[in-house]
Order: sequence, then C-alpha cells, then structure tokens
Amino acid sequence: MSENIIEIKNINVSYGSNHVLKDVNINIKNKDFYTFLGPSGCGKTTLLRLIAGFEKSQSGELYIDGKEVSNSSPWERDVGMVFQNYALWPHMTVFKNISFGLEEKRLSSTEIKKKVEEVLELVDLKDLSKRYPFQLSGGQQQRVALARTLVVRPKVLLLDEPLSNLDAKLRVQMRKELLDLHQKLDITTIFVTHDQEEANGMSTNLAIFNEGIVQQIGRPIDVYNQPKNLFVANFMGTINVIEGQVQNGKFKSKQGMIINNVTTTEGNHSILLRPQNLYLQKNNNSLQEFDAKVVSVEFLGNLIRYFIKILEHELIIEDLHEINKKIYAKGDSIKVYLDSEKIKIL
Repeated sequence: MSENIIEIKNINVSYGSNHVLKDVNINIKNKDFYTFLGPSGCGKTTLLRLIAGFEKSQSGELYIDGKEVSNSSPWERDVGMVFQNYALWPHMTVFKNISFGLEEKRLSSTEIKKKVEEVLELVDLKDLSKRYPFQLSGGQQQRVALARTLVVRPKVLLLDEPLSNLDAKLRVQMRKELLDLHQKLDITTIFVTHDQEEANGMSTNLAIFNEGIVQQIGRPIDVYNQPKNLFVANFMGTINVIEGQVQNGKFKSKQGMIINNVTTTEGNHSILLRPQNLYLQKNNNSLQEFDAKVVSVEFLGNLIRYFIKILEHELIIEDLHEINKKIYAKGDSIKVYLDSEKIKIL
C-alpha cells in the first residue's frame, strides 16, 4: 500500500453549465482523518460521492490504494459511506440492518452473527440489536449506520455530514466517539462538514472548498493561523479585517488607525486579526494601545464577545470569562491592546 490511499488528480465535475468541481487535486494519506470543509453548494459532498462511486467526473483521475477507479462500480471500490440521513431500513431490526451487506455477500449465518456482534460491541449497541430504527435516538441511529458500514471492513470510511441531525451536546459526544472509532480501527476516514469547529477538532488534515475550487489544504492549526486568502480566514473562524497601506514599517488604515512594527512590503495590504489576539489588559509593554467604544456584548459562557469601535473600524474581541471578572457594557469607553506580531498580512 502506498502512503496515499486516495489520489484525486485534476477532477472536474459539471452538471450542464454548472461547474461543480474545478480541477481538484488532493492526496489523502493512509489512516488520515481528512475533512472536506466548506459552505453549502461548494462541491465537497459531490467529491465524497465521486469517491464512493455515486458520481462521475468529466475529466481527471481517481486512485484508491493505487488503482484507478473512475469507471469502477461503488461495490468494487472497497469504501463504505455513511449518509447524512443514515438511510436505515425502517422495517428491519438493528441486527438485520447491519447484517444486510454481509448477507448480500453470501456469508454463512454463523460468520454473519460473529461479525455483527463484534461491530455492535464496537459501537456500544449490543443490547439494542432487536430494536427497530424508530425505537432509537438520533445518536443510536447514527451508530447503526456506522456499524452497517464498518461490518464489511472497508479500506476507506466516508462520512457525509453525519452529525448535522444531532443536537449540540450529542454532536460533541459523537465527535469523540467517531475519533475513538477511527483510532481503534486504524481506518482512513473522509469527513464532510460545513462546521469549522468539527473540522478543527477532528481532522489530521483538511481541504477548504469554495465554489468548486480547493482554496487551501493543510493541518487545521496551520490553515487557521496562516490562511492563504480572505475566504479561508473568514471560514476558519471569526476574523477582523482592516484595509490600508504600509509605509516605513507602519500600517495606516483608510480611517486613520496606525499599527506600528509591521514587517511586510510597502503598499496596500489587508491586516487580519483574530478576536482573541486583541486584549483588554496590557500584559506586556510591547503592546500598542487604542481608545475604543463598546458597541454591543455577547455572553458565550466561556467567552465574552465584545463588538467595539476604534475610530470607524468595527472590530470583535473575545475575552476569557471568569467569575468576578469585570464585564463591560454597551457604550463603555475602554482601552484595547494589540500585538503586531499576532497579525496576519495579506
């Protein structure tokens, strides 16, 4: 087996005049937890379905474990897909839903029973094997869909937004369970989501899509800290964008905001600044100070999000919330501090 179990080369997919995937090139290493991330309609699910064999490309090549599979049927590719709506048979028990694929392969009843019991144990559903899908919670239904896919031991597990139908608390729990399964089985997993928190928390690597084009590829922490363009910067989390000009190591915005010690070429630039890299306390002497006004406040539990104005710039600060820590109110005049080493310049 080569290092890359999936190789996507110059893939293009169109539906009439709608160019859904545009010259996509991605390599996915064996045993990666790889995420396709992007907004609705960006092409990420189309690419997942193409890997599964449910879509065809107009041009390009797709390799799975070194074999070109563009014209292969889904059942010839040794991949397993968990659909967004789980697609369970409503008239079948949990056991029968999971065993269906094995029965199609004409395995003996003894072997089927053994394999299904093993995978039920793996997803913690061994006591629910006789229930029907309508008797299960959303999280339990998702585990059945996973078990049905894993029981045939595919080389690659494909997950199409599997957490989108769950409530917030259950999504966090299922994220952990998916990662645990990935590590136990040592299986290459490709995960599709529009949720950057899910992508950041689960992926070894990810590809960000927009309008059918791969915008950036890399580890989540690298893409977050070093976005290649404004779309990536905004999609990976909240960002402050300030436009202006650099001269003699100083950045001056169109509204007159000056930031010192900026290291880049002279000329027009956009400065990107994450909300957690603006401060309400001066924690070292190298920070630059600005007068600001609080426009509004959001309480987020662990964070307080402040919408502020510096001159005419509307910016966001996220401050760690602690008991008895001062919380500013709308209309308050405050001091804000900035570290020029924490900015990203485009």
